[in-house]
Amino acid sequence: MPMKDIFQLEYVLGKISQNVLWNALSTADGLTCWFADRVEEKENIFTFYWGRSCQSAQMLLSKLNSHVRFRWDDEDDGRSYFEMRISMSEISEDITLTITDFCESSDDMEDLTSWWNSQIEKLQKALGM
Repeated sequence: MPMKDIFQLEYVLGKISQNVLWNALSTADGLTCWFADRVEEKENIFTFYWGRSCQSAQMLLSKLNSHVRFRWDDEDDGRSYFEMRISMSEISEDITLTITDFCESSDDMEDLTSWWNSQIEKLQKALGM
């Protein structure tokens, strides 16, 4: 099994409520608004539905208004996850969302980057940005 490479993407979201953003990142209802067509959660297992396909992920970490980390159920390397981290610039007070994810190749990274860009656009629309 090939080792996956970690990568990060940063999105400056401006002056938005950390509480509202946190809800969008960490709850089934919030994730349904931008991440997947439908999301169900039961005992820290989130099932994401896109059209006729679905995939489950376990919430590994959750720190209020800070970060949330998930591992897809089909990840068998034991170290891959995706994380969404909220930070605020002390100077501008702008909120930045940092995505950490893993990829198997540079092509995979391009595809995932494009996918995350598209999802973050949906998030911004859902947040009224």
